[in-house]
Amino acid sequence: MLQSLSRGWWFVVAGTVTAVIGGVVGFFVPKALDPQRPIAVNVVSNPATVAAWGNDTFSVVLPADARPATPPPLTCGSILDWAHGNGGVDQEATRVRLVVQGASDKGVLIDGMRARPIRRTATPDPGGISLACGGPQGVATPRRIAMDLDRAEPSAEYATKVDGRLPLFGFTLQKGETEVFELTASTKGTVEWVIVLDLVVDGKAQSVEVTNHGQSFRTTGFVSPRGYRVMAGADHWVGCAGTPSTCGGKPVSPADFRYS
Repeated sequence: MLQSLSRGWWFVVAGTVTAVIGGVVGFFVPKALDPQRPIAVNVVSNPATVAAWGNDTFSVVLPADARPATPPPLTCGSILDWAHGNGGVDQEATRVRLVVQGASDKGVLIDGMRARPIRRTATPDPGGISLACGGPQGVATPRRIAMDLDRAEPSAEYATKVDGRLPLFGFTLQKGETEVFELTASTKGTVEWVIVLDLVVDGKAQSVEVTNHGQSFRTTGFVSPRGYRVMAGADHWVGCAGTPSTCGGKPVSPADFRYS
């Protein structure tokens, strides 16, 4: 049975979630949860708001025909929201945090996580300029879970060792217990996809589909020949060009951006 979770069903108390995988943490959950759903899921699709990825550089490819009505902001979290709002696609990797809470009196076995590709190409679709932000902030970047979207059947695998080994899926969430998944999904092509959680509830297999707030996740391996970036700790944009990309030091006003 395929269920769809197109948006977060519950909300986190103010503050950043920092629990490691395998840890049980407490969250506020609204009283009115759909009793038919075995789990509640909160999706955080802006990685700049997640401390675990504080050491990463985030890049989004805009459409080749992009004509934004407003200039891009300067803070990294706002840049990513602005770029996605203007049709941008995550470049190289999509990072998603899922906070999953058990909502069944019988407990829920998390048997696996995979991607269901909606559309994908082996070579990346052409795009326009890239916008990038973030970078070293002095915070380690744990790789919790990784997924190769170019596989025939993409499935998530733990990328961080626990007690000297890579753990496997196959643990049970009791009602009210919470698990945090930090997923990095990559491609060399272009993929539109959704997440599928494979569960076992009361001895019966179920699949719950998780979307990006009602939309598919989108990831591309397209390398933009040029773009713009806000360096870590900076308050201005700089121009970047070449492969690999090299950025200059001279500030560039968003009013002077060339989108095509």
